[in-house]
Amino acid sequence: MKDINLLNYLSENNIDIPDGFNISVVRLPSQLNKSLEINRAKEENRHANMKFTFSDPNYSGLGDKFEWAESCIIVSYSYISEDSSNLGFLPGRGSIARFAKEDFYIPLKEFINQIKEHFKKKNLRTAEFIDNPKHYDRLFFEQSGLGWQGKSTMMLSPGKGPWQLIGNIYVEKKFGLAIEKDYSCGSCNLCQISCPTGALDEDFILDSNKCISYWLQSPDIIPHDMREKIGNRFYGCDECLISCPPGQGVATNNNIDSSVDLVQVLNSDSSDLLELYNWFYIPKRNGDFLKRNAIIALANNPSSDTKEVFINLLKSNSDLVRLYCIWGLWKIGEFEVVSQNLDIENEKNEMILEEYQRLNEMIYSNK
Repeated sequence: MKDINLLNYLSENNIDIPDGFNISVVRLPSQLNKSLEINRAKEENRHANMKFTFSDPNYSGLGDKFEWAESCIIVSYSYISEDSSNLGFLPGRGSIARFAKEDFYIPLKEFINQIKEHFKKKNLRTAEFIDNPKHYDRLFFEQSGLGWQGKSTMMLSPGKGPWQLIGNIYVEKKFGLAIEKDYSCGSCNLCQISCPTGALDEDFILDSNKCISYWLQSPDIIPHDMREKIGNRFYGCDECLISCPPGQGVATNNNIDSSVDLVQVLNSDSSDLLELYNWFYIPKRNGDFLKRNAIIALANNPSSDTKEVFINLLKSNSDLVRLYCIWGLWKIGEFEVVSQNLDIENEKNEMILEEYQRLNEMIYSNK
């Protein structure tokens, strides 16, 4: 029986591929298994404390998850055609990385649901994985011919670079094999050069312990040296994506400023922040973690009222907010006001006491 071409099949069944989407397929069983690589990263603690696919590497990295599946359709969505400017910030402004400016997964989910519904009507089983901890989303990407893994560890495609999201649909139907292509980064290492923390110093390996994007989504206490390197980033970091040559066809509209008013964030209710940025990954779904990010960004890019804002937040009911405000006041050179506005003698939170003591000792050791 002649192999069925996926693209022809979709066209014959009136399923149009929207702009910005690429689609391909691999035949199953694939014998692909990235569990060893994921486990190795976990053993070497390059994942920091990240869960997601690291929670169950033996399953998430497994290509052949279902005995009934005959193919896996790989869908990539290039989510940025034009971007607003994040350059030339005024004091008190913070940046949101391009990849997080809106929920770019919505179009990908809608298209994959359309494909799933078609197969459902044909009484064919499917299982999809979109941003799912149970599946390593890039598993089939290179084999499908859609692109290659860059030295940044991101999946790259010609003309799109790293600005894409990937979804996978296991399906109970056999399609013809995609044509494998030979892509590579060659000698280019601009992503490594551009990384402000050295998280990409080794080719094709990310050390999450040094990754700004990781720390801005982490529930753990952010190390002091990393707080400095975060700069005025409120959420995410794009440096390795922006520097990648295959993805530099993205136009930038410098007439639109998409930066964030950090003081406004800090004056908002945490529950309102969860709703406003509902597509963000926010630890424990606690908006105080966004306030933590805002405190760090504001301390690194202060406005004229930053001192007053931090002093007011020392009275917050949130231990997390108080802890970072102590550091924020130290960062802007106003540490002496902490003891005047925070009842250190009666403070019960050990982490806050340790933060205060550490910074206090640093000041006196530098005198």
